[in-house]
Amino acid sequence: MNRRKFFLASSAILGVLGAGAIYWPTRWKYIVVHHSAGGFATIDFLQQIHRERQSGDPIDAIPYHYVIGNGHGLGMGEIASDWRKDYDIWGAHVSGNNTARNLLGLGICLVGNFETSTVPPKQYEALVALTRTLMKRYNIAQENVLGHGLIRGESTKCPGSKFPFDKFRREIGADAA
Repeated sequence: MNRRKFFLASSAILGVLGAGAIYWPTRWKYIVVHHSAGGFATIDFLQQIHRERQSGDPIDAIPYHYVIGNGHGLGMGEIASDWRKDYDIWGAHVSGNNTARNLLGLGICLVGNFETSTVPPKQYEALVALTRTLMKRYNIAQENVLGHGLIRGESTKCPGSKFPFDKFRREIGADAA
């Protein structure tokens, strides 16, 4: 290959990689809210559960981008994550019926079971603040913030019947920011 062809081919490849580097961390279009359905969680514990339930996932990380603690394992309202968030890796937090919500959606998991109890105020406030921050950072529309079970094609009650979704939607709205 002559130098000119090499230079043009190399420039094209670098251009595609550069565009990808710009696109990759800014591609987020959705936020999906979950509950763990259990009363205890740490990042290591969630990673272990993910390995057991989704052993075929090539990404050895928790399925969510963010976890908000309830004081059992993680501190009350503590926001934690692992390297899935750090490298903007797609999620594994909804079913294959909604691949786009995994590829383009940030998953936030609240530790707790909101079928049986309500969200503690400090944990809820951390969720609202994190969601607003992510919406602003990635220009995510309010209508693209949903609970897992509210997404068409998903068959789960997550984030639970006692999760105050209507209140949450109002509080993350443009007027509340």
